[in-house]
Amino acid sequence: MALNTTLRQDSFITLRDTIRWRVALVLASLIVVVMITLGTINTKLGLTDTARLAWAVLAVASASVIVLLLTSRRLGGTIFFASIAAILLIVPIYGLEIDRNMQHWAYIFPPLLVFLLRPGPSLVAMVAYGIYVSWITALLLPPIEVVRFSSGYGLTVCFMYTYALLQEQAAKMLRYHSDHDALSNCLNRRTFNEALDRLASTRNGFQSCEFLLIDIDHFKAINDQNGHLVGDRIITQVAAELGRSLVADAPLFRYGGEEFAVMLVDADEGAGEALAERLRSAIEQGDFQGVKVTISVGVSRWRVGRGKVESALQKADEALYAAKRAGRNRIEVASA
Repeated sequence: MALNTTLRQDSFITLRDTIRWRVALVLASLIVVVMITLGTINTKLGLTDTARLAWAVLAVASASVIVLLLTSRRLGGTIFFASIAAILLIVPIYGLEIDRNMQHWAYIFPPLLVFLLRPGPSLVAMVAYGIYVSWITALLLPPIEVVRFSSGYGLTVCFMYTYALLQEQAAKMLRYHSDHDALSNCLNRRTFNEALDRLASTRNGFQSCEFLLIDIDHFKAINDQNGHLVGDRIITQVAAELGRSLVADAPLFRYGGEEFAVMLVDADEGAGEALAERLRSAIEQGDFQGVKVTISVGVSRWRVGRGKVESALQKADEALYAAKRAGRNRIEVASA
């Protein structure tokens, strides 16, 4: 598994699952209260069929609360919304069996799908469900009622699908800016720290990683001689040049001010050194508009069962400073 894949399982997803879980818990609690009220009222009025439906929904909602409290937040939220969707699929058929129209339940379905599916699949499910309920409504009510329901439901679908698209795009923008450095467009230090944690986690199954710590040589002098605007441009150009020279599954992070980091997960031994030399050469030969730019690189390797990930990272940092002391524009590989 590439490290880029595991980066998707980060704090952003945890936050999303937590919010969805909280919404599910509140909704489940409200459904319990509402169904108790409806069940009691229908029972007193002698409406046995609708009372039976209310008690059935109450049982599902009560079980959902227990599931939400006892399982993981992601699983619990998914089970709750899937359970409500299953109820909404059954309700129209139940209404047909007791010769009573239940089309008003259908308006719950589109907003529910926003919590369960991505916009594309949710639109397909909304339309299919609308056709299904319209067909059952046609068996119970005059055609004009089918038209009225279809019109109202169709507008609800349009609004909910538009909202789902906006929400998805907003989430992508927020996620990108929370994961990336604004100047260099590299992944940021927070994301690097999350990647370290996942690398060290045994459940992800990683066996090794080569760390490359990269520093722009004499960057303070570049700033002093050319100004900070030029310094910012150099950081941006170096990041772009490094990105072009990297393999697809090796994420590039902005580790510090003028320092970058690369992780090569489960790569062949020596791949880190070869990549470091390729990066060094690319920057040395790059065109930085009249400014001479070089980099120094420190490389270290971590293996499962041979010390902590943090220790390997520290070795890469020490190798980087050794490259600096040895004259810069070079790479140094930490001893095993």
